[in-house]
Amino acid sequence: MHELYCHVDSIELIGNDVQLVKLASDELNAVNYLGGQYLTLQVDGGRWIPFSIGNAPEEKTHIELHIKLIPGHELAEQIITQLKTNKSAHVQIPMGKCVLRDSGRDSVFIVGGTGFSPAKAMLESAFYQKDSRNFYLFWGAKHSSELYLSNIAESWQQSHSNFDYVPVISGEQKEWAGETGFAHQPALKRFNNLPELDFYIAGSPEMVMAVYQELLDAGVPKEQIFADMLDIKREMGEQL
Repeated sequence: MHELYCHVDSIELIGNDVQLVKLASDELNAVNYLGGQYLTLQVDGGRWIPFSIGNAPEEKTHIELHIKLIPGHELAEQIITQLKTNKSAHVQIPMGKCVLRDSGRDSVFIVGGTGFSPAKAMLESAFYQKDSRNFYLFWGAKHSSELYLSNIAESWQQSHSNFDYVPVISGEQKEWAGETGFAHQPALKRFNNLPELDFYIAGSPEMVMAVYQELLDAGVPKEQIFADMLDIKREMGEQL
């Protein structure tokens, strides 16, 4: 693991409430990480807060973070203010084991909200490496405006014949012709070979555990379901 002092390259509001932060450092070339891993960022010289890395390691110019601003939750606002004020960030990198497996199996990503961040890094890395497997992204949110980088997923669908993007919204929205419900529901309906696929889940802890259980109930081996939350719970001694 490396400790880096990065400078803040840019902070941009995307969608309604997600800040896209780009950090840069001359030391990045010496850091080896994999798509899907995360870093921790130090807040005011004290505690370390985890954030998924939102871009492929093949992009050595910067690290991308997707930070959601939630009304009533001051931590995200505090972090953004700190980054804007200090123009720098102290990070530990890399962490996590939820990375793209070289299993030969097609891969399904089921994500909610900013859970798109680690999926984006894994998918970008797969495209860089010209991985020929099929990849499917089911990205869920309450409203389509919360699919804050949907244009990127749509562009992948146009440029990569082995990738399919399915946006899913759970709230009521006029003029929405796409999938509705929760992100995993159309995925479970779509495939008749679920035990032959790898699944990557990212989102809130509650969402991850609910999808994990539904995949198990559908016959997917637990060894083919990957999520940071599952790894954390196992490290704490939980039997999953």
